[in-house]
Amino acid sequence: MTRRVRSVGLAALMAASLLPLATGAHAQTAAGGALLQSYTFDDPATVGLAEMQLTVLPFAVAVPFGDRISILASGAWARGMATGDEGAEIELAGPTDTEVGIAIALGPDRMVLTAGASLPTGQSTHSTTEAVVASIVAAELLPFGISSWGSGGGAGGDIALAFASGAWGIGLSGGYRAAREFEPLSDETFAYRPGDQIGVRLALDRDLSSGGTFSVLLGAQRFTEDQLSGANLFRSGNRLEGVLTYAFPVGLAGSALIYGGAYHRANGTLLLDDPDLIGAADSPAQQLFSGGVDLRLPLGRTAAFLPGVDGRVFRSEDGVGQGWVGTVGGSLEVILSGRRGRESIVLSPSARYRMGHVIVEQDSETDLTGWEAGLVLSVGAGR
Repeated sequence: MTRRVRSVGLAALMAASLLPLATGAHAQTAAGGALLQSYTFDDPATVGLAEMQLTVLPFAVAVPFGDRISILASGAWARGMATGDEGAEIELAGPTDTEVGIAIALGPDRMVLTAGASLPTGQSTHSTTEAVVASIVAAELLPFGISSWGSGGGAGGDIALAFASGAWGIGLSGGYRAAREFEPLSDETFAYRPGDQIGVRLALDRDLSSGGTFSVLLGAQRFTEDQLSGANLFRSGNRLEGVLTYAFPVGLAGSALIYGGAYHRANGTLLLDDPDLIGAADSPAQQLFSGGVDLRLPLGRTAAFLPGVDGRVFRSEDGVGQGWVGTVGGSLEVILSGRRGRESIVLSPSARYRMGHVIVEQDSETDLTGWEAGLVLSVGAGR
């Protein structure tokens, strides 16, 4: 039940929830939905932005082969619309990259080997104006349903091991991901290749006498150099993350989850000394802190209400783009037929309201408000 500190795309989140259903229940599962998000800035003249809207149509499919192999695919179509302080609108629309992968269970559910690829089906090359929309969606502070339309694709894999030690459950994982080269700007003729990523994670959980479960997630990431037309351009800073959660029962059938986490990115270093790289420079160290409370309250045998509150605070060493955002809202889970995760059809509408404050740069800041509405329909075919 641990949550990622950083926001993830809705399609990836749906896919992550489908994989345990496919492997555990030996069921073919699929999900699709829609997400509408809108943010309004109180002082558009100061920050140069009046409103940002995002529409996401995600999908995810998980198909098992036997008891130990599952194949998964996920992706989305998205449309972003940024409205400037004088009413000018900039639009970016199209499919995102498609994630495909295979998971193989080795041994008695103790080791899982995964391999996957990001297919370059998305729009990774943007015009100068489209890049403005893409940069807003990629910002760390605001929790958008996607983080990009495309990044050129890539491939990788990892291996995860789970075992028990006394009262503790322990999980270890490590992986490597290689990125592909792509052209980020249609107005410029250069190729950019993000650095390869190496990551490790440690997860611990323990059942407590009170009936709750305490969990810890620790992770680290390291990147090789980004390249520009074959030359080393930039070395991204190492990244560390940590999440603490406490899950416990509420009433006869309800449950609650309290969580908090932190994500740290060390400063990055510019490697290529080129006067033509306008705006290129070392990147500052950054931190993202998040926390919240989620509840799950049954409404009879075929429905549940899932309210929650959360907050996130983003800090940057140079003071640019930092701020805070708070969210309140929830979702319903309605089983239209069958049982959850096995021969079932589940409908999940959701709604959330947000408010916060963002510092675009020194002496340029504003309050903001936002909302989102979503709908997910998942279908599971048990066997």
